Amino acid sequence: MNDTAVIVVSYNTRDLTLQAVASARKATDGLEARVIVADNGSADGTVEAVRAAYPEVTILENPDNPGYGAAINRAASAQRSTHLCAMNADVVLEPGSLQKLRRFLAMNRSCGLVGPALAYPDGKPQRSAKRFPTLGLALGEILALHALAPDNRWVRRFYYEDQDLTRDAEVDTVSGSVMMLRAEAFETVRGFDEEFRMYFEETDLCRRLRDGGHSVAFCPGARAVHRHGASTRQTSVRQVEYYVSYVRYFRKHHSRAAAGILRAAVVLGALSRMAALVVKYPPLDRHRAAVLSAKEAACARLLRSLGSSRIMRAP
Repeated sequence: MNDTAVIVVSYNTRDLTLQAVASARKATDGLEARVIVADNGSADGTVEAVRAAYPEVTILENPDNPGYGAAINRAASAQRSTHLCAMNADVVLEPGSLQKLRRFLAMNRSCGLVGPALAYPDGKPQRSAKRFPTLGLALGEILALHALAPDNRWVRRFYYEDQDLTRDAEVDTVSGSVMMLRAEAFETVRGFDEEFRMYFEETDLCRRLRDGGHSVAFCPGARAVHRHGASTRQTSVRQVEYYVSYVRYFRKHHSRAAAGILRAAVVLGALSRMAALVVKYPPLDRHRAAVLSAKEAACARLLRSLGSSRIMRAP
């Protein structure tokens, strides 16, 4: 059994995945570690490119594209290790980052998960830790109230900008783009909840870890570059997944009433957006009509998903 398994989840991100793997291999220097690529059915030659460039890297293919959390769960089960580093393909680890995260866990036995400080490719710091969302904060986001004042005190508090994060700190949750986990803690909470396919999977995991007595921490001494959004570009399908996961998270960790209020707000927002889209994209020509149709269809998919009883059956 290796000490650390670095699991890179990829989906049609060939070039990014190659960069992520290269950085992971360098970051594992000095560790007893294995780099694993969990590919979720890429059709752009990602698997072939990684196999050709890095024959020593383990590749696990998931042709059914089960989602990020499920890919990590499968890789963790297939390649047993004492620690796991779960990361997106749009992350580049700085040399020494994994050693710092691994050292942090060794020195903090009650910690089940720790995340590094993230930066954009231009070096600008990226928000890397956050509190668990409250209903008020969620409604402000869904109803676009925060867009009127994006740096209001509630948003700043949500991202811990009311505290000094230049030092190690215990937090509610870290960015899911890259996280170091103690495998024992991960297994105790049964890994990622695979119902969260694309969003809120790390928030849910951190919540369950904390509920189980494991702390979650932010370690700014470890650093990584995150090409935010590169591996999950904002398409209509992903927007649907985001809102559905948001409601499911509230149903699972809050009350049915809170989830119902949030779902009603998302429905109201979708209906308002459908009306506004006609004004923004008047079908005056074939191209505009196609754009309008695609965006309206996304809103309709969201409404159908929210109307499903399954979303409100979260435990």
